[in-house]
Amino acid sequence: MITFQDIDRAYHVVMPVVHRTPLLTSRTLNARTGNEVLLKAENLQRIGAFKIRGAYHKIFSLSPEERSRGVVAHSSGNHAQGVALASKLLGVKATVVMPKNSPSIKVEATRGYGAEVMFCEDSSDAREHLAGELRERYGYIPVPPYDDDMIIAGQGTVTVEIAQGVEKLDYLFVPIGGGGLIGGNAVAAKHLFPGVKVIGVETVAANDCYQTFRRKEIVRIDPPDTIADGMRTQSVGKRNFELIMNYVDDVVTVTDDQVIETMKFLLQRMKVVAEPTGAVAPAAVLHNVLGLSGKRVCAIVSGGNVDPMLLRKILERTTP
Repeated sequence: MITFQDIDRAYHVVMPVVHRTPLLTSRTLNARTGNEVLLKAENLQRIGAFKIRGAYHKIFSLSPEERSRGVVAHSSGNHAQGVALASKLLGVKATVVMPKNSPSIKVEATRGYGAEVMFCEDSSDAREHLAGELRERYGYIPVPPYDDDMIIAGQGTVTVEIAQGVEKLDYLFVPIGGGGLIGGNAVAAKHLFPGVKVIGVETVAANDCYQTFRRKEIVRIDPPDTIADGMRTQSVGKRNFELIMNYVDDVVTVTDDQVIETMKFLLQRMKVVAEPTGAVAPAAVLHNVLGLSGKRVCAIVSGGNVDPMLLRKILERTTP
């Protein structure tokens, strides 16, 4: 199980490469929720999402011989871009397996960073199977999307930066896909903010971790039908499960409609572009699912790579 020392070391590796993204505030958001709200804007990160942190840290850790073999990853989008850019920066060949229905903006960006993209069906099993075939056939080194110590430590550097901007925090809201982001940041938050409550957030359709947290065992679901494409994983990873059970205080859910309303709020009131998955943690804060009052809370806006056509539909939609 990783420690804060692992995350601190990861921060010094990724610091020269990543953007130190800002903590955003809104008086309107504060007034609506009754709390002091901070948004960690990882939508403004390189590749438009936090994933560059873990991907760069993982590939940086490889030996020269391993780098010479090239890497393979599977992802619905943001991890794909993170691996592609990290590989480009480190001079490593990258092949990425993506679902056929991945947002075109993410596919194009992944190719733009120089990675070869191969498509598969839209399920975690299909992605992992094809990535495994490529690893066996060509000897590529796998760069997992979340169930890996180096990846988890890299993602945890988000909270290291949050602590550079604020001394006290009552709650930290983190979206959950496979669990790498919340795993690393829960460890960091508990070290840097004594007494903080770490809250994981999923959509209702993608509630595998919500169930996992309550049953205290990994629950695997069918490929979920949710607007948050980064949450179409079917279960959390084994390492992530252990970290969640040890460091996370609760897991809550929001509806796709609440995510859409939050995307509209962030864009119209704060001029912040968030992709659906990136708006999941802020949605839990905006809709105050825990009924908090007078607390200092931070939510991670995990990414901003929203397809322009989807964004248009969301802006044209009348909020229920």
